[in-house]
Amino acid sequence: MKGKRLSVDGLSLFYTRNETGNFRVGISVSRKLANAVKRNQLRRRIRDCITRILRDQTEGYDLVFVARQALMSAGHEQILKIVDTVLKRTVLRTRAPEGTAS
Repeated sequence: MKGKRLSVDGLSLFYTRNETGNFRVGISVSRKLANAVKRNQLRRRIRDCITRILRDQTEGYDLVFVARQALMSAGHEQILKIVDTVLKRTVLRTRAPEGTAS
């Protein structure tokens, strides 16, 4: 995938800007990590964290999250912190929210 890559605590993010103006998100969890039930549960947790964090964003980016083994044993709150950390390191979350002094 073209674009940039970041990795934090068992979660890798590949991202690039798109022309649609909307977010397109992909989540990949390898078959080597767990059975189908646990992989889908991890995907749902990651998707929930992404929607919580990026709900007010208006710019369009293609995001691909790749889960690693270290993320399989993480709880929901820990996954939320990891997703927040990886997104803060990107151009998506580097700007201060509107209405705040910088």
